[in-house]
Amino acid sequence: MHIGKSVTKAIDEMLLGDNESAMLHACNAIDGTAAKVYPTLGSNARFTKLLRDNYTIFGPMGMPGINIIETRFPVPIKNPKANGGKPDIADVMYGIHRCTHGHGLELPLGFELIQDASVITNPPRTRIIVEKGKIKLSDRIVYGLIAVAVFSPVNIGQSTPKGYYLTFGGIKTMVINDWWGRAIDFPSVSELVTMPLVKFDFGDWMN
Repeated sequence: MHIGKSVTKAIDEMLLGDNESAMLHACNAIDGTAAKVYPTLGSNARFTKLLRDNYTIFGPMGMPGINIIETRFPVPIKNPKANGGKPDIADVMYGIHRCTHGHGLELPLGFELIQDASVITNPPRTRIIVEKGKIKLSDRIVYGLIAVAVFSPVNIGQSTPKGYYLTFGGIKTMVINDWWGRAIDFPSVSELVTMPLVKFDFGDWMN
């Protein structure tokens, strides 16, 4: 799989306002990257492991301000792989978004993405809406997936057409063709914005 092409298509679809199609291509980029990083693992294990191993990228780029390492979500996921047996965001991304789009199915009601990245606000806005059994994520999560794929060292040598970039916190622009494989450099970017990390506790909803 050509990761650069999946990244390109994901961004193109985001710019056209089709965040479901963008999610499909972003998940493809994660799938292809994970297959290279963990070639002996099955699709679920390697997809979720790649995200967890890169939460310091995925969190700031896709869910800023949320402690995604410790937060568990009240969503029915089959065989979640997060510590403790309850689904984390990696389980949600695979069990809902990757599997739905990957099998050509319609996204379940209550899991639609919220349009944040396409709306200019100062500061940038990232929202989630959680109900028991459902979670609507910000469409900014698509860029979190893209960032994990782009910054992964196994993708050095990939490319997009000129002019494709990622932004962080509305203050830093990262030209994608300059950032392939540079996961080690991202902390110097994420440190530009200081914010507390909130751990969500959904109490009885988790039962």
